[in-house]
Amino acid sequence: MPKVEKEHSGICLLQATIRLNFCLKLKPFVELSVSRGLLGTFYTYFELVNLKTNKRMKKKFTLVLSALLMAGLVYDYNYRMVHSNSSGAPAGHTGSPSDGQTCARVGCHAGGPSQSNETVELTSNIPVDGYVGGTTYDMTLTMTKTGGVKFGFQLAAQNTQGNALGTIVAGTGSQTVGNGYLTHSFNGTSVSGGTKSWNFQWTAPTSGTGTVTVYVAGNFTNNNGSTNGDVIVPSSFTISEASGVGISEAELAALSVYPNPVIDEINIAAKDVDEEIMVTLYNMEGKKVIEQSFEPGDITIDVASKSLNTGIYFLTMESGGNTTTKKLLIK
Repeated sequence: MPKVEKEHSGICLLQATIRLNFCLKLKPFVELSVSRGLLGTFYTYFELVNLKTNKRMKKKFTLVLSALLMAGLVYDYNYRMVHSNSSGAPAGHTGSPSDGQTCARVGCHAGGPSQSNETVELTSNIPVDGYVGGTTYDMTLTMTKTGGVKFGFQLAAQNTQGNALGTIVAGTGSQTVGNGYLTHSFNGTSVSGGTKSWNFQWTAPTSGTGTVTVYVAGNFTNNNGSTNGDVIVPSSFTISEASGVGISEAELAALSVYPNPVIDEINIAAKDVDEEIMVTLYNMEGKKVIEQSFEPGDITIDVASKSLNTGIYFLTMESGGNTTTKKLLIK
């Protein structure tokens, strides 16, 4: 074939490649751009096409490289966004007042349709009266959408300043990120029958914290491998603190009982207890020698007038359904 025809044939090949959007070569090159890097991909293209170094071919090749570079960057960006978010949302996307955003934003999951049949529900075994400080509760987040196939989420229990309230412990299919955020894990997004649930635990903050709000952003994806077309549903759930909370078992056990050994009286430092305390004293034979109910506040029990024998005794305190026992020596 004459030289001119060879050049013409090469140009036609490049033009056809551009017109066909690199249907035969672009996809492998774009994929290589992720694993090999764009520069390595360009070298591969040189090797396969074996372009000549004349000016006209250089100009055409420049167009090819520009298109390839742009496509590779777009592919790489989308690839990283989709695959990183499928492994969990980055912290700070619950839609809480402090976060100020969800994943429904440009570069993440913007452009999705409005909410229609998507629902987000948070349930727990927290009593109706409210949580008790320091107590650990089981919680379940459930997302439902007819025909849904893949869901994700992020939640956090926060105050308006963005400080975490309590402690969250992840369960199967979820993970903690940042300061007090819970999100799905890579293996925790598949949906069965249009419903997906995640179980986790929450340890309530210290007593006196007050009402806690849990902020949730649910992501109902269309599973098309891109960041477009997904529905983000922000929700919030309030958890009240129980009022007039009785003393916990741990707090009851921590009450100071003194002196020990006992000579004339037994003192119990219970001024912070807001419930009645039943106190029972047993001797070594298990015989009940003292039983008395006391109103909230410090307690003093007179043992000198009881004519008790010297020896080991067991003092049991009961309040709010909790019980603890102390061993005492009475002289």
